[in-house]
Amino acid sequence: MASTALPSRPPETFAAALRRGLVVGSVSLLTLLLAAPVLGTSARAAPAVERPAPVVPPMPGTRDEHMVVEADQAVYDDHADTVTALGNVHIYYKSTTLIAHKVTYLRATRKVIAEGDVRLIDKDGNVLTAPRLDASDGFAEGFVESLRIDSVDRSRFAAESAKRSDGNVTVFEKGVYSACQTCVNEPEKPPFWQIKAARIIHKQDEKTVYYEDAKLEMLGVPIAYVPYFQHPDPTEKRKTGFLMPRVIFSNKTGAGVQQPFYWAPVADWDATLQPTLMSRQGLLADAEVRHRFESGLVTVRGFGIDQMDRKAYVDTSGDRKVRGGVSTTGRFTINEKWSWGWEATAISDRHFLSDYKLTQSGVDHSLMSTYLTGQGLRNSFDARLYKFTVLNDDFGYDANGNKLLWGAGTELQDKQPVVHPVIDYDFVSENPVAGGEVSGRFNFTSLSRSRSDIDTIGRVYGLAGTFSRVSGIAAWRRQFIDGFGQVITPFASLRGDLLYEKVTDPSLGYLGKDGTFGRVMPTIGVDYRYPFIATTAQGSHIFEPIAQFVVRPSETWAGRLANDDAQSLVFDDTTLFRADKFSGWDRTEGGSRLNVGANYTFQSPDGSTMSMLMGRSYLVSGVNSFGFPSYSALLRDAAMGRAVPLTAFGSGLETSASDWVGRVTLDSNAGFRIGAQGRFDSATFDLARADIQAVGTSGPLSASVGWSYLKTPKAVYDLLAVSPLAGAAAVRAAIKDERSELQSALNLRVAPAWRLFGAIRYDLKDRYVSGDNVGIGYDNDSFSISLAYNESTYQTVTSSTISTVHDQTYYLRFGFRTLGDGQMRNSLR
Repeated sequence: MASTALPSRPPETFAAALRRGLVVGSVSLLTLLLAAPVLGTSARAAPAVERPAPVVPPMPGTRDEHMVVEADQAVYDDHADTVTALGNVHIYYKSTTLIAHKVTYLRATRKVIAEGDVRLIDKDGNVLTAPRLDASDGFAEGFVESLRIDSVDRSRFAAESAKRSDGNVTVFEKGVYSACQTCVNEPEKPPFWQIKAARIIHKQDEKTVYYEDAKLEMLGVPIAYVPYFQHPDPTEKRKTGFLMPRVIFSNKTGAGVQQPFYWAPVADWDATLQPTLMSRQGLLADAEVRHRFESGLVTVRGFGIDQMDRKAYVDTSGDRKVRGGVSTTGRFTINEKWSWGWEATAISDRHFLSDYKLTQSGVDHSLMSTYLTGQGLRNSFDARLYKFTVLNDDFGYDANGNKLLWGAGTELQDKQPVVHPVIDYDFVSENPVAGGEVSGRFNFTSLSRSRSDIDTIGRVYGLAGTFSRVSGIAAWRRQFIDGFGQVITPFASLRGDLLYEKVTDPSLGYLGKDGTFGRVMPTIGVDYRYPFIATTAQGSHIFEPIAQFVVRPSETWAGRLANDDAQSLVFDDTTLFRADKFSGWDRTEGGSRLNVGANYTFQSPDGSTMSMLMGRSYLVSGVNSFGFPSYSALLRDAAMGRAVPLTAFGSGLETSASDWVGRVTLDSNAGFRIGAQGRFDSATFDLARADIQAVGTSGPLSASVGWSYLKTPKAVYDLLAVSPLAGAAAVRAAIKDERSELQSALNLRVAPAWRLFGAIRYDLKDRYVSGDNVGIGYDNDSFSISLAYNESTYQTVTSSTISTVHDQTYYLRFGFRTLGDGQMRNSLR
């Protein structure tokens, strides 16, 4: 095969470039068409001229004005006034590639005719296929017979014939459009769905496809007819027009239809308008505007409704005429390391978002936040301001005992802190110090709340007042491995805190300190591991005893400082060998400890593995941070009507010798995995906490099953017995001695395109189904549909009552690839 390229010239049409090279003479012709030895000549013309031409590598996809033509041979016919390229013809021009068995240039009509398995690949990668293509200058005008276009997203246009004009508009006569991906590879396979129309008009500059006299067929059966229809072409990701409608129904809103409309007038901003008309409540307006900048994106969403039947939400904050809200987000990139942004939501009442399904199910708060973050190879920075809005109602009472709605009773909201701000900075030194790694962490937190957060049995989760803290830790660590394989890792750290506290709740002054003060916590320790390795016919075995010794003084002012970020404490295998087991900065673990355990790992030749760990922690000296105040002091304070902190009680660390913690994991390397974590009482070895999860896949079946168990700490029941702050009898009855729940889910592929799915949560203690869903789905490469039923049961507890809520929802979801998705929802709550 030979090839050549034209010299650089001003821009010109495809046919003009071809004509210039083909008609000026035989030498120019050969220079253009890469002639090979001629197999014959025209019967009515002088002998065709053929001559070798210089070989130039092909230039597919080039964007300059050169033309490259490849062919097995070229024939110039003076009598017919034609030039023909024969055999494996490739023409590259202006990012367009034409492939055919034969290409003929007709000088008289200035047309280029391609024949024999013609393929035209445009600059976007779309492929036009036809037996014959008849084109004029630059393919701006032309006629194609038996045309098929396969787009880059693997959708397809087909037609009996098509005309192209102005380099922009293609009109398909008796056209068909489908998004069947497998049909591109298997042309004889009928599509699952397709749109047939008398005419399909593709306007490339508008990136829009128009249909006239169109009908939608599924499995060859017409299911819908429209005289006129349009949608964006497959290459367009932002196109003004209507989106797929959604149908909803609930007892409180009635039947409703949402019709989204997407508006993209310019490149840097767009909007989605999605009004919902409901038979019981009227029109819900909902609009979101997005503005793109070079460095980021801003969104603003507003929604509102003038309720027709406010009594549907009686005894809730939604019992009002006008409801609505606004939310906004911003995300901006300063450079490759720094970014900033915000998130904010303001609403008329707490139940608005959940009543009209404008937030995810189960979300009980909205957030106002702004942030600045930076990320480097060895350091990171994060600064944020927070304010939370509770989306659950709480109730106050007036002088006559009448229940007051939100706006009068704000107990839940007043318990939420405003964080102003929280700043974190972490770094790891690039250069070692004394042969070890040096790292540092910094935190600044400042917050305030107007009401102390105390639950119905007198547990304290947050103090009313203003609290600020600056904390920093510098740490060093180095690992040694001796000739016997022992791994010894000494470590050291120094932590300092500067605190300001102002408690505004006089009744809880004993849990905080007013003023400015500081504390220091030095720590030194060593981690020792000695792995023993054995290899047998069954596989390799690794047994590794582990011991960690940590030396430090007792915690300063243990239990006498405000605690917001260290309320959560889970003692398990993942925290056993942490030097500081508290989850946040407000508490710091004190006292010297010995953490011991053993790890066993087995790996078989077939790749299956098993791993086990067991261990516990011992307080060696100093005051136990997890057992302070003492149990007797805790009960004494509770009997006096004092609220008490219970951060660590029931964690398994409150005694000098902790509970036992363990882990077992098994991976068959054949689609089955199981993992289990447990905590066992230090004295009786009774189970105190457990989580077991098994996941398996076998052929068409994927399934999981899990069990969660938690024993309520004895201190909770003792508080109920002695504390006058404890709630009414109904609340006391809601405190279970243990919680045990079974969860299971499965997905069964009953056929290549059909699947069944479902999940269930079952309360083993009270013997009821707390949640379940079941459904059936169909998925292929161009269409998906699923029908699902979901229900959940849960309890809400106020100061004197327990209410059971039962939600039931049906979902019908469907999607046409490249056209859009739709949903119908029916809520029975």
